[in-house]
Amino acid sequence: MNHLLGTPARMVVTAMVVLLLVAGGALAFLSLSSVEHLASGSAEKTIVVECDFEKFRQIMVRKNATAAIVGQSGMTLIDERVEDLQVDTSQDDRPLLNAIRGRSKTDVQAVKKLRVSLNDPHIAADELTLRQRANVHPDGMDVVTESIAAAANLDSYRITLDARPKGTQTEVTLTVALDVRVTVPKAFTGRADREVQQSAVEAVSEQATSLQRFVAEHAGERFILPELGGGSD
Repeated sequence: MNHLLGTPARMVVTAMVVLLLVAGGALAFLSLSSVEHLASGSAEKTIVVECDFEKFRQIMVRKNATAAIVGQSGMTLIDERVEDLQVDTSQDDRPLLNAIRGRSKTDVQAVKKLRVSLNDPHIAADELTLRQRANVHPDGMDVVTESIAAAANLDSYRITLDARPKGTQTEVTLTVALDVRVTVPKAFTGRADREVQQSAVEAVSEQATSLQRFVAEHAGERFILPELGGGSD
């Protein structure tokens, strides 16, 4: 009698165990099934460059800073073309003399189109096209470089540079932001986010190091002469 009464209870328990196993298997399957995920990363770094701002902006405008900095960001510059260049000397009564003396009051606005090759294990694209907008003034400089369109799994890429005088030095703030579309098991989306974030952190750190090195190469020069094909200030 007790045995017969206990049978239904055991059947219920067994059914519950089976249901839990099925549910657990379904959850495991869902967690391992692949999903499309947009992984984003962004980073910012502020550095102080041992160079006064007037010379810093001369170096950035007259020397090929783009190739040097891009080359330390997991990219290689393939081509760069000036799409627009505007030079405003209205606030400078002696623009040529002041430029030679390193006291320019000229405003420069430039737009470039860049084509770069990529070397990042998280990005499937081999090449990327960017548009760079630079505004250079006597008391500040800001440069925004961003992708024109998505390339393979790289949805967007954006880097900025903001420079301001800081006594006899120059304070520069750099940022990097990117969105990468990946297909991974649902359980691994967090890992994808962390890897793309790490790419952003490494990129901004490499750019900061490259910028410091690039400016140091020219900061000791008495006159910053334009490179062939470079800009003018």
